[in-house]
Amino acid sequence: MNKQFFFFLAFLLCLNLSFAQYGWTDAEVYLKNGKTLVGEAKIPMMSAALNLKKEQLKYRKDKKGKKSKYKPQEIDSIVFTIHYTERVNKKKVEKTRVETYIPVFLNKKKTKQGFVEVLVEGKLRLVGRTVMVQSGGMWVPGPGVNAAPVYQPGFMGSHNQVMFLREGEEPVVFNQANILKSFRKRAMEYFEDCPSLRSKLDNKEFKMKDLQEIVKYYNSNCL
Repeated sequence: MNKQFFFFLAFLLCLNLSFAQYGWTDAEVYLKNGKTLVGEAKIPMMSAALNLKKEQLKYRKDKKGKKSKYKPQEIDSIVFTIHYTERVNKKKVEKTRVETYIPVFLNKKKTKQGFVEVLVEGKLRLVGRTVMVQSGGMWVPGPGVNAAPVYQPGFMGSHNQVMFLREGEEPVVFNQANILKSFRKRAMEYFEDCPSLRSKLDNKEFKMKDLQEIVKYYNSNCL
């Protein structure tokens, strides 16, 4: 291996260390062994392509507490409580929102696990995650070249990967354009078990921007 290759690996590692982590946030971590951890936690923001580390949650009781790491397979769910300020009628108002993350398999072989936010709950879930993509030689948290505008489901934040998730399956990204097949065709194939939803997709009553409504419709009419 030449020096350029080693420099490239070191560069990616530095990028991971510099901004690949979400900040420490108030959280309740529910473990699969029945225990609940209350304190602060954070999860890494992974690369959309090459990752030099596995996705793990970091937890501490408080700022001075000892840090612990937990693998996705050890976790049932994570509930983050996020405090933020919003300007209302020219005044700053303190607000709070809650985000729930769960571990999922990210490939068909079920060898890779990561965390996603639950955007819509149900038999079919809408989930999202933010990954780093390469832009102008740098790795940044943002949409890829073929991505649609970042999905913003109300107060639930923004993700550049928004996915449909069926129990026991890997999540499938649906908020990004595909040069080989349109969103309508991909969605009609995915929902082959629901003729009424396929009809709405075929008639373009539902489009890519309607992912939330599509999942809610499926859970209410197709099960």
